[in-house]
Amino acid sequence: MNMKKYFAVILFSVFSVFAFSAELSFFLGDNTDLKFDGEEYKEPRLKQSEAFSALAKIPFNKKGTTFLFLEASLSHSYEKIFGDHENSENEFIADLNVLKFSSIMECSAGKFFLDAGRLFLSDLSQSVFAQSLDGASAQFSASWLDVSAFGGYTGLLNLKNISIMNSLGYEWTPDDENDFYDFCAPYIAGGVKISFPYLLFNQTISLEGLGFWDTEGPADSPKDEDNRFYGTLRLDGPLAPMLFYGLSGTASSTDFSDFGFLGRANISLFPDFKSSSVTISASYASGDRGPFVPFIGFTQITACLSADEPIYSGISKAGLSASIVPIDKLYCAVGGDAVFLDRDDNAFDYYGFQVYGNAKYYLFSDLALTLSASHFSGDSSDSSRTEIALNAVISF
Repeated sequence: MNMKKYFAVILFSVFSVFAFSAELSFFLGDNTDLKFDGEEYKEPRLKQSEAFSALAKIPFNKKGTTFLFLEASLSHSYEKIFGDHENSENEFIADLNVLKFSSIMECSAGKFFLDAGRLFLSDLSQSVFAQSLDGASAQFSASWLDVSAFGGYTGLLNLKNISIMNSLGYEWTPDDENDFYDFCAPYIAGGVKISFPYLLFNQTISLEGLGFWDTEGPADSPKDEDNRFYGTLRLDGPLAPMLFYGLSGTASSTDFSDFGFLGRANISLFPDFKSSSVTISASYASGDRGPFVPFIGFTQITACLSADEPIYSGISKAGLSASIVPIDKLYCAVGGDAVFLDRDDNAFDYYGFQVYGNAKYYLFSDLALTLSASHFSGDSSDSSRTEIALNAVISF
């Protein structure tokens, strides 16, 4: 037996031992979504989708602190506008959502977490960056300190599942779309975060810095001349028993001379009644007003439920939401927000009001049904939208 075959047998044997102890799970989902744009409820848009996901966790030691984690998915969607007898869309998407090598190391001072591969990350504000990334992250966590850093590349991700905006707030799409997989716009991304848990009076202070640099990749995307940088300060903690708050401010810039601003605040009450909660929240993303330029994030994240689907830029909203578990296995949530636009005049313009709700019921431990509905009543009929969706997920 030559050396190549010898090592191949060893590698196959080792992998077989690890794979035998792997944790495997599968998810099959079906979603039916109806959208009515406008106030006359004509020509609803139907989107029917099915998705199959496979998850695997393969340990490399007895404690399970070093492992390989995999999540892959295959989905199909059919979209049709009623009344339009010619145009409909059938799309298949294959994706490797997560493929990472992870290791957890303990010491007397705290724990180290290391991840490398395809990761999912989000920023402190949850409105700038929330997506997968090919790269690595490291974190040290102790009772008084939490420090983390990450770096990676976006050019190999699947554009069909992730929407990245350029510095002007526009999403790039290829001229000729491929089946199953299209490469994303290529950027180098990096960030550092530091948190001081329960620093004073049980309050937590967090700081985060993010940077995104345009580069080259498989996708022939247009050149983005402006590199983007973000800095976030977040405070959160208890105000009283069962009463908590969160407050964050994010500054954005492309050249460190002009700045955009994103602010978010919430107060949540958790009464001792059927796992319920009540939250008052508000957010503001700057437009072209006073000392600020329009705030533009990196990942395309919709700010409200209107037909226009605006991003967090030149927009503000405030509202109330609540959730409860009225009976065993049933989760219910409702909410509403008033939405305003920050236009080029001296006052905010009223944009509309949205209401939404969902109910999730675990019929069995491995079968969940979700019914959700929302309505956005806009200042113009073009921005109004009503949406109803039914989702079922079975795991095995």
